[in-house]
Amino acid sequence: MRERDASQDIDQATLHRPITKWAYSIPAASKIQEALRRAFRVALAEPLGPVHLDVAKDVLLEKTEPEPIAPQTYRPTSLPECAAREIEKAGQIVSVAKRPVLLVGGGVLREGALAALRELVEATGIPVATLQYHPDAYPTALPGSLGPLGRNGWSSANRALPEADVVIAVGAHIDVFSTTFKYGLLSREAKLIHHSPVATDIGVVFPVVHAVVGSTASFVAGLARELHGRRWQWCDVEKLRREWNAERERLLDTSARPIVPPLVAHSIRHALPADGIVIVDAGNAGKHMRTFMDTEQPDTFMYISDWGSVGAGLPIAMGAKLARPRQPVLAAVGDMGMMCNLGELETAVRERIPVVCVVFNDCGLGNERAFQKELYGGRLFGVDYGDVDFAALARVFGAHGERVSEPSLLLPAIRRALESGKPAVVDVVIDKNTLAPVVYRQS
Repeated sequence: MRERDASQDIDQATLHRPITKWAYSIPAASKIQEALRRAFRVALAEPLGPVHLDVAKDVLLEKTEPEPIAPQTYRPTSLPECAAREIEKAGQIVSVAKRPVLLVGGGVLREGALAALRELVEATGIPVATLQYHPDAYPTALPGSLGPLGRNGWSSANRALPEADVVIAVGAHIDVFSTTFKYGLLSREAKLIHHSPVATDIGVVFPVVHAVVGSTASFVAGLARELHGRRWQWCDVEKLRREWNAERERLLDTSARPIVPPLVAHSIRHALPADGIVIVDAGNAGKHMRTFMDTEQPDTFMYISDWGSVGAGLPIAMGAKLARPRQPVLAAVGDMGMMCNLGELETAVRERIPVVCVVFNDCGLGNERAFQKELYGGRLFGVDYGDVDFAALARVFGAHGERVSEPSLLLPAIRRALESGKPAVVDVVIDKNTLAPVVYRQS
C-alpha cells in the first residue's frame, strides 16, 4: 500500500525525524526487537528524549524468534562520573569567590541527588536558585532556597543572582525562560561553571570559565569534598524571601470579580498537600502558576519544557497519576489548553484516572493577548472566543465538574475536586486583563 497515495499514506519516519532523537521504519519482523533495543538505548541516553518507530501491519503479523535480552546487557544503566581534575578545578574557582550561587537544574531530579545537594548547601551556605523547568530540584521549603530564576520567576532569585561573582550551574540545561538568553540575570562579569551530563548543553548561550561533564551525583559529591570547611554568608536569603512573599501577596485581590488569576494559582498551591504534583500547561496560566509554585518535595512539578505545547497538561497529568497513584495530581491549564485535548476526559473516566484540571478560563488566548498588548500597542486580533463551560462538559463525560466565579468558593471547589476520587474539572472564570508578564524587565 505504501507510496501509492493510499488513505493516510505518509512517510512517518521523515515526519517525526525533526522532533525525535531517532525515527525508523521497521522493515521486517526480524528487526523489531533490535529496533526496540535501540529505541530504549537512544531515548534513555542523555539528553533524554522521544523516539519514533513506524511498523506496517503485515510486519506485525509476521512471526520471529524471541530475543530475551535484559536491559543492562544492551544499554548503560548509569552515567559516567565527572573527572576528578575537573571537579578540583571547579572547587578552586569557587573557593576564591566572594558571592557564589548554585543554579540547579533537572539533573538533580533525574539522579536523586537532592540529599547530597542539601548537605552541600547547608555546609557551605551557598544560596540556591533553580531553573524554571525544575523549581523542585531544590525545593523552595529548604534552607538557602531563592526559588526559580527568570521571567515569571521569583524576585528573591532574580535579585540575588546578578550579584553573584561565580555561578555554579548543576545538572543544568540553561533555558530561555530562566535567563532570557541575555546578560542581566546572569552578570556579564560573573564566572560561570557549567556542569551537565550532556556535553552539548554547555556554552550554548553563555561562555563558561569551566565546563564539567558527567553525572550530577558525582559532581555534587565531588564539589562538597573540594569545599569542605569553606562557608559563605554573603546573601540574606530569608530577607529576600520575605520581601518576595510580600510582593506576591499584593497580587491576591480576594474581592475582585472576575477572579484574578494569581488567586487561582495561590489556591491550587494551598489545596494540594506537600507531595501533590502540578503539571503546568503552556500559556499565561502557567506563568501565574510559577509565581505561587512553592515546592516541598522533589518530583512534584512538571512543565512541558522547550516545546511549550499547549494542551499537553491533561494527558501528561494522566500519565503522572498512573506512575504515582498515591499522590494527588493536578493540571493547571488555560481554556485553549483544555480544548486541545478535551476528549481525554473520556479516557480518564473510562480508565478511572482521578486527575484534577483547574482551568484558567478567560474566554481567549491569554498569552497572545499579553504579547499583543506588550509588543503591538494593544491591537488585539484573534484572541477572544465564546464562553465554554468546562465543568458542564466534564459532567457530560461522567467526571466531577464545578464552575467557580466567586473568589470565596475557589479553594473549597479545588479541595472537593481533589477529594472526589474521580477525574475532575474546576472551571474558574478569570479576569482576562490580569496577565502575567511575557517580557522580563529587570528592576
